[in-house]
Amino acid sequence: MARLNVGLIGVGRMGRVYARDLSSRLTQTRLVAVADTNATLAREVAAQFDVPRAYAEPLELLQDRGVDAVVIVSPTHTHRTLVVEAMNARKPTFCEKPPAISLAEAADMAEAVERSGSFFQMGFMRRFDPGYAAAKRQMDDGRIGRVVVFKSTSRDPYPPSLEYANPASSGGILIDMGIHDIDLARWFMGDVARVQGVSATLAYPELATVGDRDNAIAMLTFADGRLGVIDLTRNGCYGYDITTELLGTEGTIRVGYLRETPLL
Repeated sequence: MARLNVGLIGVGRMGRVYARDLSSRLTQTRLVAVADTNATLAREVAAQFDVPRAYAEPLELLQDRGVDAVVIVSPTHTHRTLVVEAMNARKPTFCEKPPAISLAEAADMAEAVERSGSFFQMGFMRRFDPGYAAAKRQMDDGRIGRVVVFKSTSRDPYPPSLEYANPASSGGILIDMGIHDIDLARWFMGDVARVQGVSATLAYPELATVGDRDNAIAMLTFADGRLGVIDLTRNGCYGYDITTELLGTEGTIRVGYLRETPLL
C-alpha cells in the first residue's frame, strides 16, 4: 500500500512528537515537508527527521503538490487561517486541539470544511482511547441506567509558560486545557443548553499577568436537563490527573487515570 505524503505545520514541543511519529513510527505515512514561522526550527526538525522540504511560511506548504495531507500542530490562534487555507487547497487535514480561540473562528473552520468536502479531523483522541470507548459502549447499552450527572477532571502538575498561557494565543485554561472535557461532555451527554463558570488565579499569580487562570470550574446543564461539572487545575501537585465519571440511576462508571492508593 502506498504511503501517505504528509506535511506538518508547527514543529514546537508537540510538533516534534508528531514529526517523530509521522516520519518513523507510522508505517502508513511519509513526512515530506515541515513548516514553522521559526525558519531555523523548521530546518532543524527537517534535518533531525530527514524531511526533504522545510518552509518558513505555512501557506507555502499548503501549496506543495507533493503533500497529500496536512497535520496542524501550530498555536491555537493560527488554526482558523490554516484550516481554511488547507480546505481551500483541498488537503485532507488533521488539526490538534483546541479548534480555535473563539466560536466565530471555529464556525469559519466548519464552514470551510463543509464547502471543501475534504477530510477533516480534530485531535479529540479520548474518543478513541479504549477506556473511554468502553465507557461509552456501556453507557449506551444501559449498563448503569440513565446517566444523570457527568463529571470530568483535568489536572496538570505545573503551569505552562506565560507565552503559551496567553489567552490571545492559547484561548486560556478553559479552551486550551478544558477542551477535551468539553468534548467528552457533548459526546457522552449531548448538547449543552446552559453554562455557568468560575475561575481564578490562586497558585501561580504570574499567570494573571497575561490574563490566564490556574483553576476553573464549569457547571453544565444539558439540553435534556441533565447536569455536568468540569473542574480544571494547573496545580495538581501530586501529578497529572484525568478522570471522567458518569453517575447513572443504576450504577457509576469512572474512567481515566484512577488513583486508588489511600493517603496514610
